[in-house]
Amino acid sequence: MNFKKFIRAEEGEEKNSVVYYDEDGNKLIRYWKRYPDEPDNKVSTRSWRNNNPGNLRIGPFARRNGAIGEAGLPPGSKPSDPKFAVFPDYETGRKAQAKRLKEGDLYIDLTLEDLPKRYVGVKLGNPDTKEVIDYRNAIRKFTKFDMKRTVRSLNNTEYEQLLDAMKRHEGWRDGREEPIFVKKILNVHVNSKRVISEFLVGDDQGKEWISKSSAISLAEAGRLHAIVVHAKTGTYLRPEYHRTPFKQLIVPSIIA
Repeated sequence: MNFKKFIRAEEGEEKNSVVYYDEDGNKLIRYWKRYPDEPDNKVSTRSWRNNNPGNLRIGPFARRNGAIGEAGLPPGSKPSDPKFAVFPDYETGRKAQAKRLKEGDLYIDLTLEDLPKRYVGVKLGNPDTKEVIDYRNAIRKFTKFDMKRTVRSLNNTEYEQLLDAMKRHEGWRDGREEPIFVKKILNVHVNSKRVISEFLVGDDQGKEWISKSSAISLAEAGRLHAIVVHAKTGTYLRPEYHRTPFKQLIVPSIIA
């Protein structure tokens, strides 16, 4: 079973995780660690979890260029600071980064010497920070370019080399991801009191009748398109907003 186009993303419940949602409501979770005791220098990077090789922040530019959500802040940020953008796939994130450097006059006429300074948010007249120095050294090491050249002066091949160097410096290390395909309610059975007793649930891989309690468990785990309602009279399911009412899904029970 394959995912459809991812249309939304958000921070997950587990630390540093990101959850992607496709057009059918299926989920892909990208985790920070593969296992609980994994050392921090081996964990997945924010850029991979967000499909954001340039670690662009969320904002009008990122949204205009395909961002579907936001997740994560760099250390030392304020809660009100913009988070990192999340893109639906690597290609979209890469194109957004490439466009960010060439669109407008923010970076295009900067030398490679000055590019890291503005990219990390340090004003050009201010002293270099360690972050700026490390970024500059990474570009010099991985491209071998004359750092007095401007972004505008690079040909297409050289420009891709610059993007690759920035990707390496920003960090791109993959990790564990978990696909969660959410089943749909196709039909329901009701008992003699007209209370739903069974649900026919399914996806592209097949379908099956399950009990009300099993359906509730699936919905609570986020694996069934239904809303769990806890009332004084008991727990039951209701359809998600804009989905077919259950009363229109009733089919007769066949008793052998």
